[in-house]
Amino acid sequence: MTRRGPRVFESMITEKDSSYVRLRTPGRIQGFGIMLALHPKTLRILCASENAGTELGVAHADLLGCSFGDFVGPGTALAEIREEAASEMPVFSNPVPVEVNGTRYDAIMHAHDGLVIAELERLAPGAPSRPDLERMSEAAITGMMVPDNLASLLEAGPAAIRGATDFDRVLLYRFDEAYRGQVIGEARRSGVDSFQGLFFPESDIGPPARELYEQNFCRYIPHVTGATYRMVPGDNPLTGQPLDMSQAVLRGVAPCHTEYLANMGVAASMSYSILSGGKLWGLFACHHYRSAGLSFVQRLVCEQIAMMFTAKLEELVNPAEAVLDMERRREAVIQHSPICRADPLKHHWTAPEEAELLALVQADGAAIYIDGQVGQIGSCPDMGALHAFIRDEPDQFSRLLHMFADDGLFHSNSTATALPFGGAMRERGSGIMAIPLSRGKGKYLLWFRPELVLKATWGGNPSQGSGADPQARFTPRKSFSAWKEDIRDRAQPWGELEIANAAALRDHLLAKRN
Repeated sequence: MTRRGPRVFESMITEKDSSYVRLRTPGRIQGFGIMLALHPKTLRILCASENAGTELGVAHADLLGCSFGDFVGPGTALAEIREEAASEMPVFSNPVPVEVNGTRYDAIMHAHDGLVIAELERLAPGAPSRPDLERMSEAAITGMMVPDNLASLLEAGPAAIRGATDFDRVLLYRFDEAYRGQVIGEARRSGVDSFQGLFFPESDIGPPARELYEQNFCRYIPHVTGATYRMVPGDNPLTGQPLDMSQAVLRGVAPCHTEYLANMGVAASMSYSILSGGKLWGLFACHHYRSAGLSFVQRLVCEQIAMMFTAKLEELVNPAEAVLDMERRREAVIQHSPICRADPLKHHWTAPEEAELLALVQADGAAIYIDGQVGQIGSCPDMGALHAFIRDEPDQFSRLLHMFADDGLFHSNSTATALPFGGAMRERGSGIMAIPLSRGKGKYLLWFRPELVLKATWGGNPSQGSGADPQARFTPRKSFSAWKEDIRDRAQPWGELEIANAAALRDHLLAKRN
């Protein structure tokens, strides 16, 4: 199994450039293993973590310059490492089993920045090791083959990872187009609070952390408040620059992230990223309220589950299928909806006909405006100010309607910024899309979406913190408050397919009523 790099779940980063440096070159490692930076040709130790000397039974000062083989001894594993390290583009089959002073270790190897990095994790008695991988993988991913719809998949993914780890909580966290997040799936131990449906602001996982998520795959923190150790020396001797640990399993954790986890009471965490279409779609975030010791093989099994989830996600959320589904909706509306008849307001609309018109663009409400008369479907905002604007300022409304298309099609996910009176419509009409029903003025179809805050769910009142501690800056409730501020006066943006459907309906109506 070829090891892919680890990931990060660092949070609250604002200054991009310095944040990249802090995340990639923390200068310290987590204490659940030791790290050695080796020369790629000789495998001699150029840098070592402070705890390496104690672990290897040699004074730290005596380690530098020694050969890696002096400690792990001769044999197949060492030969495998030497052979791969000497290749032009080393890719190690991790974990590599090694033994030091009679103790078994998993060596996790990778080449980066001109060095070969060796990370040694002790294997606890009975812990799964490389020979166990195939058996465990088959059992773990079989369940991921079963889901045949998105709802089932969102349940199966967290459940499979929790089954493989026994973590107290496993969250499935999805990003929107602005990288705000929502928990859309969850598996948890009985008695553990649910995060299902909670929202988090973009700042919780800033751009530097997201970039590392897209490059690597897993971030494992078995002891949130555990000991950490410096790398000595802290610079890469071949470049003179701070040692880049961005691919390292043991890479030290940003202090703000340990604070974030500690404020939630989390003692151990692990996360896996989910990519779709080459972009970061979401994360599996695992929380445990005690320290958690998982072998590298156990984490590889979770990685395979996450990869299977991603494959199933691509299969179930197929862009071609989405286009076909929207085309079917469009055809149904054009063929059967009263909106395509001579006078929609005089027709008796059935519930399915109303639902079809809303589903065409995934709206919550719609208004039909014909020469001063208004008919409403679903959940609409107060139409008084908008009605007066269309009636009293027809030229201004016409310019708005033709802002994006000569034949008329306007859309916005923030009426508060698009219309002078839009703030009063925010609750049910933060999102608006409008098309003409004919080429003359005075006949329009408008769709509405509510403010995103109304879509949020929360166990209790999210405006009330879990306590009066002013130091509890990073908590789910505080994040929810920040998220509310971040998306105030905004609806879910209109998607490309939804805008295309509105345009197609407009074209049909204009051709029919020209």
